[in-house]
Amino acid sequence: MDDWGEINLTQIEDGGDFWCLMEELWDDNSGFLHNRNVLVEAYKNGNLYGLYVSETDAMYERGARIDDIFCDKSWYLLPCFCIKEDNKAIIIWTHSRARKMGFAKKLAELLKIEVPADPLPGSV
Repeated sequence: MDDWGEINLTQIEDGGDFWCLMEELWDDNSGFLHNRNVLVEAYKNGNLYGLYVSETDAMYERGARIDDIFCDKSWYLLPCFCIKEDNKAIIIWTHSRARKMGFAKKLAELLKIEVPADPLPGSV
């Protein structure tokens, strides 16, 4: 992370990015897989957001694209997302391998999330 560029918010509009995130959910054996219809609707309605890292020269030179932290088959997409409606996070998720790194907090900050809709125990 020392050689990363800026972490940027992105609205997930590209089908490739959507499926990268779904594969990460599957890989993580996440309970959010049961909400796949909600995820598809959020994607279709423009309410699904993720984080990308801007590539630096140092990242390019060392081949950082294949670092385990990034979604497989993506260009620096981080394995996390948020479904936002109004000022609420309906779902906010981070892959277990990327937790405790501040990505969910960054999503909430960039999306100006005021409150989670129904926080899971221990997640607030």
